[in-house]
This record gives sequence, C-alpha cells and structure tokens, in this order.
Amino acid sequence: MDITFETIGLEVPSEKAFNYLAERAGDQGEATQLSRRGAVLHGRCWKLGEGLEVWTVLYESGTGDIFYADCRPGFRARYTQRISPWALTEYDEEGEAVVHGYCDGTETEVLFELQNLTEVGPTGFRAPELHVGLCGLAYRARVCKKTSSADWQPLEKSAPTRAAHENDWCLTGRVIAFKPLRNPLSGSELYWVYLDLERLKLEVLVNRRALRGTLSIGAMLAAEVWLQGHVLDERARRSRYEGIDRAYATANFWSALKRRN
Repeated sequence: MDITFETIGLEVPSEKAFNYLAERAGDQGEATQLSRRGAVLHGRCWKLGEGLEVWTVLYESGTGDIFYADCRPGFRARYTQRISPWALTEYDEEGEAVVHGYCDGTETEVLFELQNLTEVGPTGFRAPELHVGLCGLAYRARVCKKTSSADWQPLEKSAPTRAAHENDWCLTGRVIAFKPLRNPLSGSELYWVYLDLERLKLEVLVNRRALRGTLSIGAMLAAEVWLQGHVLDERARRSRYEGIDRAYATANFWSALKRRN
C-alpha cells in the first residue's frame, strides 16, 4: 500500500490495514485543530514512542460534513534547522501542507511535508524564518563501499522513475552519529542516523530491513528519503533542550568569544 509507513517500521499491506491504522490514530492521537477558509482541519498525532508518530487529519467543511483527509508516518527530529526564506502551500481538503525554503538563508534548498500545521496554528507562521525539525524517512539506504562525495538533490532529478512525491530526496552524507531504535508498536528495528551532507546536516530514519551494509561513524551513507518536518513555535523552542551536540568541539564555542576591551 503506502511504503512510507515501512520507514518507521509499520506494515500497511492493504486498504483495510490502512483504514484501521488511521482509525487508531484518530482514536488515540492528541487532538489539535485549525480553522481554514470557512472549514476546520482536525489533526490527530499518535505518539508511538522513540519520536515515532502517526498523523491523521480530518477535514470539516463549512456545512459541517467531516471526512478523512490524510494519514501519514512521522518522526520528531532532535535537532532544529532555521529555514529562511520560506513558502507554505496547503492542500486543505487533502490534509496536507508543504514547505519550500532554504536552510539558514543559503542556497541549500529543502521541500518537505509539514506534519504539525494544526498543532502550531497561524501564529507560528508569521515570522520571516521558521525553526524546523527535519528528518528524512528512508525508503532505502546503503553504506557506500567506495569513497563518495556528499550529495543532496530532488529524487525526481536523480531517479525520476522512483520519485512518488514532490518531497522525495536523494542524498549522500557522512555519518556523524547513529542509534538503534525499536518501534514500540510493531517491534521493528530502526536506525536514527545523523548525517553531514556538507551543505546541511540532516537526520535520517532507516528501517533495518531497508539498510544495506553496516553503519559506522565516518562512513558514507546514500539514501532516498521522504522529507518531513515539524515547525517549532516560540513556546516549543523555549522549552526545548537538545543536550550536548557531539558534532561540535568545545573549542568551537570558545573561539566565538571576543574581548570587547
């Protein structure tokens, strides 16, 4: 059915299984809603644990009719990217929103599925820059045996026949850190991988069954991913503590200090 769910360790082999998953997410997920052009979007975020999520969205028309709009997998990234400039495109009746922008005001382009539109609300989209947790959910990944250079480009450009969504990307990056995870619902084994793509650093979630090769720090990983992200509003950013970033040495912080006298 929808192979994107396999990226977080869930098998959805049929329409019946898909509808059952959407129903469970609707019943057990945290409820949020957002008014849009005379209609209302009802979001449900079912947090499975380990950062894994299932999002479902219902669309309520101005006449009060409610129908299912979308159900999709998600993962809450641990690190935050600053996106500026940016543009938001909404497909209300389909329960989807896509953000197109550039990392830290550079020429590094990103286009990703926005998971938590109903969670953040309109006030979170008034700033000229967005603080976003980005993570690519990998359809497939392999550890490169030969020396490879970093890469970041739309999948429809590198492999058009395999691109199913506009937010599909092809990447190659150096492994900075990785950690095994387990989907609490299915028991599937996953890997959280933090990659240096030179143009940006990105988190990737890989199902162990979709990974070829053995992960190690410093190895090059190539992957095709469905890029998704969560926007952090002001309150979320103030309450967020990410801990120590092992990608930076202590000396990097001291070098930023300058005497003013």
